[in-house]
Amino acid sequence: MPTELLNALNMVANEKSININDLIETIEGAVSFAASKRLERDNLEAKFDKEKGAFDLFEILKVCESVQEPKLEINMDEAGKIDNQARIGLTVRRRVELEGLGRIAALSVRQMIHKKGRELELDRLYAYYRSKIGSAVTGRLIHKSHDNYIFSLEGIEASLPPDEQLANDHLERGKNTKLLIIDVNFTRKEPVAIVSRTHPDLLRKLLELETPEIIEGHVEIVALARDYAGRSKVAVRSKKPGVDPVGACVGVRGGRIQPIAKELANEKIDVFSWDDDPKVLIASALVPAKNVQVIPAREEKRAYVIVPDEQLSLAIGKKGVNVKLAVKISRWELDVLSRKEYEENLARIHNAQKRSGDNQETLTKAQIDRNTGDAD
Repeated sequence: MPTELLNALNMVANEKSININDLIETIEGAVSFAASKRLERDNLEAKFDKEKGAFDLFEILKVCESVQEPKLEINMDEAGKIDNQARIGLTVRRRVELEGLGRIAALSVRQMIHKKGRELELDRLYAYYRSKIGSAVTGRLIHKSHDNYIFSLEGIEASLPPDEQLANDHLERGKNTKLLIIDVNFTRKEPVAIVSRTHPDLLRKLLELETPEIIEGHVEIVALARDYAGRSKVAVRSKKPGVDPVGACVGVRGGRIQPIAKELANEKIDVFSWDDDPKVLIASALVPAKNVQVIPAREEKRAYVIVPDEQLSLAIGKKGVNVKLAVKISRWELDVLSRKEYEENLARIHNAQKRSGDNQETLTKAQIDRNTGDAD
């Protein structure tokens, strides 16, 4: 038993990367507590003897001239037999024989090994998932707690809070769902991952998984923007001659983009080619609107966008989502006008000049365009 106990402690210390002395000290405290509870005394102390490979139990007694409480005190004559350095007012340790101490020690060892092992496992999981922040994972939905969805990951749970949920999400219990880890916290003494379904990087990771050309470095995602309501825009460019960046991401007959859209609650994903010319870039970013004219004011990094009257609602999008995403992608402020609004603005400028008695030549549409930037 003694040899087996010492070997077991050394084995656990090695396997769990625990300092053997720290492990023994923790178990000594557990044995002391168990023995004190058994004997209904608070002055007991357990010590592990490495040479014997066993625990010894001691009572801590105060050296007194006259003993009033035998369980707490000892006279000088008795104390001198235990420790020749004993003095009045000091304490000595006297061995206590407790039936079943070996069983108490063994139980405490098992409990502490389990506790230490669990603590180390939780620390390992916490460190592992902290290193996975920004990574896409697959979680199985367990249940819904208040407004949070709770998923099972490998070893821990993940929480999807309301502000990280897609508006069109209809998640089913037991089904696997793609998630992006955005944080990891300790909750109820266990690590819990905080995950997102709306973060732009989730779409980025899914595109990387479906598009080998991105991983191989032949296609680059230059800019990406998403809205929780179910629309996103992705600007890509080729880094290898002959590679169509949009075709690579969309796939034959949508074979690559459609599974991603389905995974993201049928999100509408617009993929288009990046262009360094802001007029071309902004026009592409405003898809599905067509025949868009862009007049950039480069110093202000602001552009006036003129669209056919029937295309205005498409350019702006429901609740302004389309133009908001275009602003995020292009990093330009956009003023979207219908052709009719634009012509009316030109007329107002012309009339204002006439009323002011300006003798200069009336500004033409082309001159206004030149003042603002080059018109398409």
